Amino acid sequence: MDETNIQPRTDEDFFDTTRIAIEGMTCDKCVETIERAFRGKDGIGDVRVDRVNSTATVTFDRRRLDVPALHDLLLEHGYRARRKADDEVPAVGPAA
Repeated sequence: MDETNIQPRTDEDFFDTTRIAIEGMTCDKCVETIERAFRGKDGIGDVRVDRVNSTATVTFDRRRLDVPALHDLLLEHGYRARRKADDEVPAVGPAA
């Protein structure tokens, strides 16, 4: 097989982005805690936390993490991923 025209993979090829609805996030300190938790985890490329909509948009390296691991990280810091039926946030993780 001729592999001369196959592009080598870059680290960016392994990053996915997901949006997680978060239960228990009520203030700016919550936002700071969640951002710090995600940024301190190896394999996180970016995180944006939206207090108004109680969501986090997380870009992560799927070779090191998966969505359940992101949910576990929230739990370790006192928050839960949740399903939210009344908006466009996709349901993620197991139902509580």
